[in-house]
Amino acid sequence: MIYMVKLTGQNLIAGIPSSKGKQSYRSINPRTMKRSDIVFTDANREEIDSAFESAEHAFFKVKRGDIPDFLREVSNQILSLGDQLLEIADNETALGVHRLKNERTRTCDQLKKFADFIEDDGYKEIVIDKSYSDINPSKPDIRRMLIPIGPAVVFPASNFPFAFGVCGGDSASAWAAGCPVIVKAHPSHPVTSEIFGHAVNKAIEICEFPRGYFSLIHGKDASVSEELVVHPKAEAIGFTGSQGAGRAIFDLASSRPRPIPVFAEMGSINPIFIYNVKKDTAEQLANSITLGVGQFCTKPGVIFLNKKHIVLIDEVIQILRNIGSGILLNDSIKDNLTSKVLNSSKISSVDIRLGGCPLKDMVSFESTVMVTDMRTYLSNNVLHQEHFGPVALFVICEDGSDFLKIARYLEGQLTATIHVDISDSSCAMDLFNILTRKVGRLIINGVPTGVEVCEAMQHGGPYPATTAPHTTSVGMYAIKRFLRPISFQNVPEVLLPVELR
Repeated sequence: MIYMVKLTGQNLIAGIPSSKGKQSYRSINPRTMKRSDIVFTDANREEIDSAFESAEHAFFKVKRGDIPDFLREVSNQILSLGDQLLEIADNETALGVHRLKNERTRTCDQLKKFADFIEDDGYKEIVIDKSYSDINPSKPDIRRMLIPIGPAVVFPASNFPFAFGVCGGDSASAWAAGCPVIVKAHPSHPVTSEIFGHAVNKAIEICEFPRGYFSLIHGKDASVSEELVVHPKAEAIGFTGSQGAGRAIFDLASSRPRPIPVFAEMGSINPIFIYNVKKDTAEQLANSITLGVGQFCTKPGVIFLNKKHIVLIDEVIQILRNIGSGILLNDSIKDNLTSKVLNSSKISSVDIRLGGCPLKDMVSFESTVMVTDMRTYLSNNVLHQEHFGPVALFVICEDGSDFLKIARYLEGQLTATIHVDISDSSCAMDLFNILTRKVGRLIINGVPTGVEVCEAMQHGGPYPATTAPHTTSVGMYAIKRFLRPISFQNVPEVLLPVELR
């Protein structure tokens, strides 16, 4: 059944609309630069306190056996939003209805996969070491399992309003773990966030869940985010976004009297090392660079190329010319990208072969290709930063030994890719071994965009790609972020969790 949702711009505090704050804002359509008719009000401290009080109540009231049905009902309610959801999200992001339909499917499937995953107790990692009374001293009975960590705060991403939004991977994995979620709506798409919020509340009503299992908080001012992070009832933070914002949240959470874990996915340059070129390599690269207008955390940002294949650059440029420029998510992304490309282009040995400029009177930036050499790359930290948008840097290298020098120099990344002839892949073995210590996902003869939601996926990596390299933000094992181990020693069966009896 498709239904229309009335949108108000209010916070949703445990299902109750509220707008007690003093500051307000509106979202902006990046295609037309028109402001939304809906005014959103920043949450104040009273509303934030209420959200956490309700979340803590829900944490102790929710029955974990009911969570799979809740997750499936959230998926059903998202689909029930129909075209209203797609039109609203497209107005706020300019991502296009086709892209958003695919992302909606991924989001709903992700919720259902978590529901299936937790119906088997295997994720709880149950271990039972029974007592032995025939030894001296006797061995105690010890039983161990994973339990939910408590109320979680989720900061969604700008570039995935569905899959990393209100009902995205962070929320889904926290809910699946048994943790109530307080979502801080992204100020680039608050209308989209609110309509998702109503879908979640409808699922809570149908499943007779405690209302505090979900709250939606609005706040463009940084003080709202800060209050969420330092609130004494917050137990974990999920974040997807820029390194600057992610690190600020991490530092703030670490400075609390009682620090809490921050699972921040902060982007990456996703290096590609090319030993060999195939017929479709240029097309693969060009499409990956511009997918989502280059606004993917897995976009290939730096491509290290054996000089004997330098013609590949011209082939990529020609394809990019045909693809053209797209609309970025917001002015902030455009301004940041403009500044970073300008700083890179000031380096004398960096040649802009295509693009390099923002488009006037549009939230857009030209598809851009920059070219430099290995020595310049290694000696200029400016070139090591992520250019979030349709921009790629090619670095010309002499041979495979240059690849090894660069790989040793790299910081932590979400991904790395090697293009190599499989029949001669032994030439890349040293590079492969170095990169396994630097990345969360290592790819052969492909591109890093296109992150599969499955149990084997690792979407994370050593800092600065993430603040928690032992975790993933995509796939079923994302649930581990919101669980903690506990052991019960010599506990009578009547007091034990059912799973340990």
